[in-house]
Amino acid sequence: MTDTPSPGALADRLKPSADTDTDDVEMEVEEALGRLETLPDLPVTEHVQVFEGVQMRLSEILSNVDDA
Repeated sequence: MTDTPSPGALADRLKPSADTDTDDVEMEVEEALGRLETLPDLPVTEHVQVFEGVQMRLSEILSNVDDA
């Protein structure tokens, strides 16, 4: 067992205020994290691009939750 949180656990950390649709936020987080599933099929030299893209998308989602 690893200490890596699951997509659901990460989505729980991003619980929005009552005004924001929780299901939409969870779906966006899961989509962003889903991009990590492409890593086994990519050369290691391309992993950084994927990590950076996922990090950027999660930051956008968190920013939108904070703005709500």
